Amino acid sequence: MRGADVAGTGTDTVPRQRRYPDGAPGGAHGVGGRDPGGRTVIEHDVVEKAAAQAVREVPGALLARSRGTRARISGEIILLRLRVGVHYPHSAREVAARVRGHVRQRVERITGKRIRHIDIEIAELVR
Repeated sequence: MRGADVAGTGTDTVPRQRRYPDGAPGGAHGVGGRDPGGRTVIEHDVVEKAAAQAVREVPGALLARSRGTRARISGEIILLRLRVGVHYPHSAREVAARVRGHVRQRVERITGKRIRHIDIEIAELVR
């Protein structure tokens, strides 16, 4: 039996390559997922560190001393839980809203993944 007679080995049996509208692999939605050079995996502790740094950048907020961030990643979706301290006399609700917005922006930009929701626990009030 010759190699060309075996299914899938002849050049005329190679499937046609996909064509994308913008010419790039994955089309216009090629961000994340598969990369033409291989797969990129972002571990949950990387997401947690990025979220922790983002919390520190918000005026009136600080990360709680014990287990301040937790992240769960499912494909391209991130779920975050944050334990945050608030500097007295800032409003806890206003600080939480600013933290939520800033962390979402930073983590999504850094990881290329989408945050579905961010749970925030106000764990302490600090003078």
